[in-house]
Amino acid sequence: MKQLSEQAFWEFSCQLYQQGNTQNTLLMLQNERQKNINLCLLLLYLEKLQLQISEPDIAHLTVLCQQLDTLLLAPHRAIRANLKQSYSQHAHYQTLRKQLLQSELQLERLQQAELLRLTQQLSLQPLTLSQNLSLYLNKYDATLLLQSLTDGKS
Repeated sequence: MKQLSEQAFWEFSCQLYQQGNTQNTLLMLQNERQKNINLCLLLLYLEKLQLQISEPDIAHLTVLCQQLDTLLLAPHRAIRANLKQSYSQHAHYQTLRKQLLQSELQLERLQQAELLRLTQQLSLQPLTLSQNLSLYLNKYDATLLLQSLTDGKS
């Protein structure tokens, strides 16, 4: 199996997140469809490496995402939202917001590392036809995400 690199995955994700209209599409999938952004990015990363994941393995990765979201990311996002809603006029709001965004980014990176750690334990096959996203997203959402990679930012 090709070596999966945490740093390469992170760099791929950061680059992809800024490409086209991807950021907006991923946030929509997260907020409206309850899909995990890092899992979507992992599936795209595996496709770039021409590796296919199985449907049962997607289920394991989804459980891991849900656990980390529940324990770490959701509470952190709630704090950030509460700060914005209730304390945006506070003298140190911008500094606190920036610090919270940075720590959220580190939690996202932790989730990515855990996803990659679990993925390295799976039996990945050579990719013959791009199917990774279709195992996690419905056809419409997968097509929307792929199209957003080339669309202009809105």
